[in-house]
Amino acid sequence: MEMNQNGFPREENELSYPLLKFSDHEASIWRLSDAVRGVQIFGGIGSGKSSGSGRTIALKFLQAGYGGIVLTGKVDEAKVWVDYAIETGRLDRLVLFGEKEAMKEKFSDRKYRGLDFENYIFDPLEYESTREGHGANQTLNIVAMFMSIVKMGNRVGGSGAGSSKEPFWDMAMERCITAAVDLLDVSGQPKTVPNIAKVIQEAPLGADVYGRFQKLYPVTSIDQQEDLQKWAAESYTVFCLTWALSNIEEHEKKPEPEQQAWKLQGRKRAFEVARSYFLSEFPRLPDRTRSSITEMFYAFANPFRSGLLADFFTGETSYQVKPEQTYTHQKIIILDFSVKEYLQAGVYAQSLYKRIWQQAIERRDTKLYPVPVFMWIDESQYFLNEDDMMFQTTARSAKACTVLISQNISNYYATIGGEYRKERVDSLLGNLATKIFHNNNDHVTNEWAADTIGQEYAMSISYGTNEDDKADSRFGEELRHQVLPKDFILLKTGGEKNEGLVTAYLTIADRDWGKGTTFAKVKFQQDL
Repeated sequence: MEMNQNGFPREENELSYPLLKFSDHEASIWRLSDAVRGVQIFGGIGSGKSSGSGRTIALKFLQAGYGGIVLTGKVDEAKVWVDYAIETGRLDRLVLFGEKEAMKEKFSDRKYRGLDFENYIFDPLEYESTREGHGANQTLNIVAMFMSIVKMGNRVGGSGAGSSKEPFWDMAMERCITAAVDLLDVSGQPKTVPNIAKVIQEAPLGADVYGRFQKLYPVTSIDQQEDLQKWAAESYTVFCLTWALSNIEEHEKKPEPEQQAWKLQGRKRAFEVARSYFLSEFPRLPDRTRSSITEMFYAFANPFRSGLLADFFTGETSYQVKPEQTYTHQKIIILDFSVKEYLQAGVYAQSLYKRIWQQAIERRDTKLYPVPVFMWIDESQYFLNEDDMMFQTTARSAKACTVLISQNISNYYATIGGEYRKERVDSLLGNLATKIFHNNNDHVTNEWAADTIGQEYAMSISYGTNEDDKADSRFGEELRHQVLPKDFILLKTGGEKNEGLVTAYLTIADRDWGKGTTFAKVKFQQDL
């Protein structure tokens, strides 16, 4: 098989590559070009959606050598995917991202011997600051990422999609965070949420802190040095200001190429703004205004200062869980913070990682790294947000295969919420080209599925009497659903009573199944 410059086989990475054939019909050939346009699987509880069509597609992705991420809603989801990896010979590409001791307990069975369990860390701000490629370490992007995390946390917490009801406080907090991030950058300190919080919390207050700092730096005497060291020990902000000035002075003495590499002028400008903010503007704010800004920030940053997010999403990012691993080394990263175990913290953590992964996939060079990737979300109602709608519009060009699995469309309406929840959900689903409908007893979903598959003209007969009062019948045509809403209730759900047989209705965008039919009834066999 022809290989590319990185040693990846060309054929399986081409959009025309056939991944699956759902039935004997020629139209049922499901190619990579279909997979990268997204999949939505609906089915009621116990319908066989995960063990039927879900399992079939998951195994095919692994067999084809794709990397990706798996979000977990149910407690056993991680174990299911480890079993898939064993079945397809991909165990060496598996990365379990979760609590080490909890995973050891979960995978204590002998068949899981050889699995590596580590407490990996993924810090979104630190990652954005240190990642390779254009656009990295931009303060504007780091602050925007923090604000998006804030909004994500609010959605998880059920308080809506915004950060506050008053734009003034949002802008004031953003300005404060921007100054803190710039100060950390120039001083060489890690740009993490705890460090940002420490800069803001320990900012010096008083009548003339700017003048006091100017008297102590640059240091010209031992007394000055002792006073500055004492102040820096009390205030992390002063510590960072001191190191920032020291770094600037050091790089000013270096040759021009090294100054350019450090982007000296840009950092000097950023430092001046940060110094002016923390030594002049911030101390002069009215106490009530300053406390409102800081309390607002602490409320948003608090999840990263203790608990799950502090343990696994602050610090130096482990290379094993960097999003790039999914396309440079075809790693399958399982986020083992299941919602049923970790509740809102699990949703928050996985949603956060999902968004950063989506950004990494959107900027990758598919010519250099042509192997497709996938994002797998069973119980997807827990994790959906507006970002997914935007991601799906470019997923095809990024060779990213999205698979969402949920019981019903009403779950999505409830999750997205807001005034335009229906339009947002319809937008997302409209960009998922493959839809598989399993057994369902949800009226809203069955009506929506019937409408999605579409209508066709069918022969109709009407009975009546003619002008002589004799029985008469007339033939005509009327629009009818190709699949009636009630038909979804009658689909087979697998299990022993059906000998593992699961049936579903399948529709794929731009697919003609003959005579204008837009769907097929397909079968899946469970592994009982």
